[in-house]
Amino acid sequence: MLYATLKPIVGVALRWYYRSITVMGLERVPHHGPVFLAVNHPNALVDALVVGWCIPRQVHFTAKATIFANPVAARFFSAVGVVPLRRASDEHATPATGASSDAGSGETTAPDPTRNAAAFDAVARALAHDAAVVVFPEGKSHDDPHLAPLRTGLARMALHAAEVHGVRGIRIVPIGLLFEHKEAPRSRILLQVGEPLDVDTLRASQVGVATLTELVAQRLQAVTLNFDSPEDADRLQMVGKTVAALLEPPSPLGDSVVPLSRTLAVVRRLDRAAEALRARQDPALDERAAAFEARVRAFRARLDALHIDVHDLSIDAGARAGLRFALRETLLALLLVPIGLWGRLTHVIPIQLARRLAVRAGQPRDEPAMRTLVMGLVLVLLAYAVQTALVATLAGGWWALLFLLTLIPSASSDLRYGDRLRRARWRARAYRLFRRDPALQQQLRAEGDAIRRDAGLLEQAIVS
Repeated sequence: MLYATLKPIVGVALRWYYRSITVMGLERVPHHGPVFLAVNHPNALVDALVVGWCIPRQVHFTAKATIFANPVAARFFSAVGVVPLRRASDEHATPATGASSDAGSGETTAPDPTRNAAAFDAVARALAHDAAVVVFPEGKSHDDPHLAPLRTGLARMALHAAEVHGVRGIRIVPIGLLFEHKEAPRSRILLQVGEPLDVDTLRASQVGVATLTELVAQRLQAVTLNFDSPEDADRLQMVGKTVAALLEPPSPLGDSVVPLSRTLAVVRRLDRAAEALRARQDPALDERAAAFEARVRAFRARLDALHIDVHDLSIDAGARAGLRFALRETLLALLLVPIGLWGRLTHVIPIQLARRLAVRAGQPRDEPAMRTLVMGLVLVLLAYAVQTALVATLAGGWWALLFLLTLIPSASSDLRYGDRLRRARWRARAYRLFRRDPALQQQLRAEGDAIRRDAGLLEQAIVS
C-alpha cells in the first residue's frame, strides 16, 4: 500500500527535476517470476527512485544495514520492501560514518558467511514469492566515469536462493542508468535494460560466484558508458554530442534536441573507435584523429561564441518561416504562460529553498539531485498543506480542493514550457543572425557537413 502511494509521488518529483526519462529494452524485464535487477550506481538515492518508477512491477531494494539504525527509518524502509545488508565496512561503522549512499551488497574481501545470513534468507524468501529485487552490485554510489569492480553479494544471493532455498527460474537483468548531467536540473536520463542471465542454466554449467559476478559485469558494461578517465569522458562526449546533432535531420522546436539514446550510441561508437586506435598504434591515424577532435572543438567554440545551438544550423531563415515561428510561439505563450505563472507562484519558495539547501561547495556530484529531491518533496508537501489550509480558511473547502487540484499540473506546465522557451530563445537568436548574414549559415552548415563526413571516414579508417 505504501509503495503504491509513494510511486506516483516519486514520478512527479523525478519529472520536475529531470526533463525526461527514456526507457529502452523494458520488454526484457520479466512480468512475473523471481528477478534480480542489477543496476549501476552513479547517482545515490536517485538511482533507486528511477528504477522504482520505471519498472512496472513492484520492486524490493537491498540497502546497507546502517540506514536501519533509526527506529523510525527502519519501519519506513521495511514498509517499502527494503532488505538490510551488512558490508564488511559496516562492521565498525557508526550510523554517522557508515551512511554513504549505498544500496549494494557483497564485498571484495573474504565474505563472512554468517553476517548476511538472515538478509540472504529474507531475499530468498522474497524471490520464492516471485519478487523483483534491485541490487547495486558496485556496492556504493560514485562519480567515476566507469563501472566500479562488482562486489560478490549479488552472485552469492542468487546462488544461495537457488541452492539453499530451492528457488527456480531466477533471472538477473542488467540495467544501465545513464545521466546526461546527473546533478543538473532539467537534464535527461536513459534507462537501458540489457540481456538477462538465467541462473538455472548457469548453475547447470557449474558456474560459481566469481564467474557469475564477471558475467553480470559484462552485461552491465554493455548498457553503460565506461571511460578510462574523466578527461576521456569529457572529450568523447563533447565530440559525440556534436556529431550526433549533425547527423539528425532538422526537427520541430519541441523535438529539437537529439534523443539521448542516439547521442549515447554515437558516443559508444567513438569509444570503440578510440579503443581500436590505441590498439593499432598508428601515428598517422593518431594525428588524423587529433586533428579531427581539434576541428570539432574549434567548431563548438565558434558556435558558443555566436550563441548558436548546433541543432539550429539548418533552420529556415526565410520571412515566412520566421512569421510562422513568431505566431506559433506567441499563441502558445498566451495559453501556457498564465498556467505556468500560477505554478511558479505556488512553488517558487519550496523549490528554490530546496535547491539552495541541497547545493553546497565541495560535495560529490551524486549528492545535489538526491538532496534536492528529498528536501523538495518534504518542502513542497509542507507548502501544499499550508497553502490549502489557508485557502480553506479564507474561501471554504471546495475552493481549497480546487486549489489543490491545480498545483501539480500548473507546476509541471511551468517546467515544460520553460524548457521550450529556452530553446525558442536560442532558435530566435540563430534566426536573426542567419537572416542578417545568410553567408554565416552557409559557412557553418558547410563546416558541419565536413565534420560529419570526416567522422564517418575516420571511423572507417580506424576499424577497417
